[in-house]
Amino acid sequence: MNFETVAQAFAKLEETSGRLQMIDILGELFKKAGKDEISELVYLMQGQVAPPFETIDVGMGDKFVEKAIAVATGYTAEQISASYRKTGDLGKTAEALMEKKKQTSLFSKELNVRYVHASFIKIAKTSGAGSQDTKIKLLAEMLNSSSPIGAKYLVRIPLGRLQLGVGDPTILDALSVAKEGDKSMREDLERAYNLCSDLGLVASEYYKGKENIKKFKITPFHPIRPALAEREPTPEAIIKRLGKCAVEIKYDGFRIAVHKVGDKVQLFSRKLENTTHMFPEIVEAVRKNVKAKEAIFEGEALAYNESTGEYYSFQYTIQRKRKHGIAEKAEEMPLHLFAFDILYLDGEDLTVKPYTERRKLLEKTIKEGKSISVGEIFITDDTKKLTNYFESAIERGMEGIIAKDLNAPYVAGARKFAWIKYKRSYKGELSDTLDLTIVGYFLGKGIRAEFKFGGLLCAVYDEKEDMFRTIAKVGSGFSEEMMQKLKKELDKIAVEHKPARVDSLIEPNFWVQPKYVITVRADEITESPMHTAGKKEDKGYALRFPRMVGDIRTDKKPEDATSVTEIIKMYKMQRRTQLGMDGGFDVFV
Repeated sequence: MNFETVAQAFAKLEETSGRLQMIDILGELFKKAGKDEISELVYLMQGQVAPPFETIDVGMGDKFVEKAIAVATGYTAEQISASYRKTGDLGKTAEALMEKKKQTSLFSKELNVRYVHASFIKIAKTSGAGSQDTKIKLLAEMLNSSSPIGAKYLVRIPLGRLQLGVGDPTILDALSVAKEGDKSMREDLERAYNLCSDLGLVASEYYKGKENIKKFKITPFHPIRPALAEREPTPEAIIKRLGKCAVEIKYDGFRIAVHKVGDKVQLFSRKLENTTHMFPEIVEAVRKNVKAKEAIFEGEALAYNESTGEYYSFQYTIQRKRKHGIAEKAEEMPLHLFAFDILYLDGEDLTVKPYTERRKLLEKTIKEGKSISVGEIFITDDTKKLTNYFESAIERGMEGIIAKDLNAPYVAGARKFAWIKYKRSYKGELSDTLDLTIVGYFLGKGIRAEFKFGGLLCAVYDEKEDMFRTIAKVGSGFSEEMMQKLKKELDKIAVEHKPARVDSLIEPNFWVQPKYVITVRADEITESPMHTAGKKEDKGYALRFPRMVGDIRTDKKPEDATSVTEIIKMYKMQRRTQLGMDGGFDVFV
């Protein structure tokens, strides 16, 4: 497939705000793709060249991209910088200058999808002496052979600013439409994606034959998308829904998926990043203490004092997430992995088995060691005992508890009542924090004017429509250092117009692509005509007195933000509690 065809489709997507129209545009594009190129096309559409867990980063800075544009067009660095200041988008700058470039290239090559993908792979893997010049040359060669509209998107890919407004659910719908003419394969495609976290692989297998998708199996070192927990407001509500259930401590650390085949061990974050190199003590513990040739299991890693039994806070534990000084920090602040579920064992998919069977296999597979053990468990159908266990967990510095359906399978990538979380409560506050996606920011006023940052426009995720709908203007909880950091990071992803996947009635000073997630605490959820989260008729939902807690959540993707469905449930639970309908517990959710 010629890259020009792809660029034209990208341009249509960029001008489209309706999800159904996006699916149609993508469906038509996918129909033209062959089975030998569909995976590359899907990766490029995601603004990457491989799934996130392979850590192949194309990233090029603005200055390097400007040099590539200069080589391809004949314009000076000063002229390119001036155009960039005017457009605010190097993609648009490349498009404009390619339309009136000052030189004719002596060599050009027909740009097809596989060539473009292979060139970006070379850019990503080039390192060492002279690597910067090589990367500039490779990008310039593609620009030389490109049309102006193609140049726009060739430049945006290495900058990480593709701006198509297309999420993974939309791509899954479009793949089904392209091959079946409808969404009949969507559920099977999503299941396969949840088992491998690789949309390019799913597309490739689907194009070889849909039976490959219906029979799709777990493969070690392809991370499984994590199961998520629902909420209930009281112990009574948990027991009423689940009956006799397993109750686990909710540790406040890094959620880690462990993959092992022989002595090869890889660790993946909740965000599906390969974090193996960051936690050498856990890797070594898995090699020594996991009694299986092949295994995939999940656990929570946190800084833990074995001699005192003290669990450290997430703010303390997060210091271990770093690129440099890993060995020294591991010695100073060792982590302990508390395993809580096993999904695959010696070739067998365990996700389809009930929790009780998985738990028994987990306990048989993992031998307790210095840096690894199986998390504690308590089984009950007694409300008072569950409450006491919860209070004990809080006294020990934990976030709360997770109650689990004894008979439920592991539902990858979904939020179901198979798992229910119950966290500590505070008078005058929601009992649980919310994870919100930043979609815009405001300029500072008064004492904040000097920072040019006054607050954030934040949204929750509508999983049904693959949209981000606003719920709060967050204006407190920031230190001066955090305001400077947010301004710096958000400026990199600022866009001229409201992103296609954002639904907002409020106009911030600057829109940004949905990329960063923050944790927010608020007093309560209220109805509001100003926000679009859960909006019906003229009212949506908003947060009362929202404030940011901690740092940017680097372990979560925008789609991992609190969902609209969760907000509606939390609002209803809050109302029931405030009206005294849950047995008089002093809980605010």
